[in-house]
Amino acid sequence: MRRTVATTRRREGDLRIGELVRKTGVSRATIQHYLNEGLLPRPRKTGQTMAYYDASTVERVALIKELQQRHMPLQAIRALLEPRRTGARKRLTRVAEVAHRSDELEMLLAPNERALRRSEVPRETGVDESTLDELESVGFVTGKRERGEMRYGPFDVAVLRAVGQLGAAGLDRSRGFAPRDLLVYRDAMLGLIAREVEMFGRANVSQDDFVRLAQAAAVGASNLVAALHRKLVTELVARGTRGRRR
Repeated sequence: MRRTVATTRRREGDLRIGELVRKTGVSRATIQHYLNEGLLPRPRKTGQTMAYYDASTVERVALIKELQQRHMPLQAIRALLEPRRTGARKRLTRVAEVAHRSDELEMLLAPNERALRRSEVPRETGVDESTLDELESVGFVTGKRERGEMRYGPFDVAVLRAVGQLGAAGLDRSRGFAPRDLLVYRDAMLGLIAREVEMFGRANVSQDDFVRLAQAAAVGASNLVAALHRKLVTELVARGTRGRRR
C-alpha cells in the first residue's frame, strides 16, 4: 500500500530557505544557528523535504543581526523574542527602536579611554601579552585588525585596565588566578542583562521615554552594581571576622 504524506499549501508571502537567505543576507548556517538557539520560529513543513518560513522572519533576522552587532548576548535576545511572553510584540518594537538609536547610548556610556594598539596594551593597562591572548581566546575582549595591527576600542581598553588593576592587587597566576576565571563576572553580567532587558521591556511608557529610561538605567545600573558589590563584600568580610572571634 502506498504511503501518503499530508501537506499544507504555501501561504502568500511564505519563503523557502533559499529565499530567506537572499532577503536577509545571512547564510543557511546562520539561519540554522538562530533556529537552534530558539531565536526563530520553526518553519512550516509542507512535505517530507519542503518547509516555508513566515514572511515576518526577514524582519526578525534583521533585528537579531542588529542586536548582535550591538553586542547584546543571545540570552538577552532570546528573552526579548520569546513569543509566549505577554507583550512580546510591544517589547520587540521598543527594543528595535533602542537598537536603531543605540549610538546615543554608546556615546553616553563611552569610558574616558582612547583606543589602543596591541603593542600599547601592556604599558598602558598592565595586562601582559599572554594574559591578553587568553582574554581574547575566551571572548572577554575583542580587538579589530586595522592596517595590519590589532586595535582595541575604548570599551575593551576600560576592561583591560580593570583586569590590570586586579592583577596589580594580587589576583594573578602567582596566586592561582587565571584570566579565564574572570568569566565568572561576564557570565553573571549576561544573566543580569537578560533580566534587565526583560524588565525594561515591560515598562508602560512611550518609545521616546523608553529610550531615555534605557540610557539613564544603563548608567544607574552600573553604579548600583558597583555599590552593591562593595556593600556585599564588606558584609561578607565582617561576618567572617565575627565568626573567627567566637
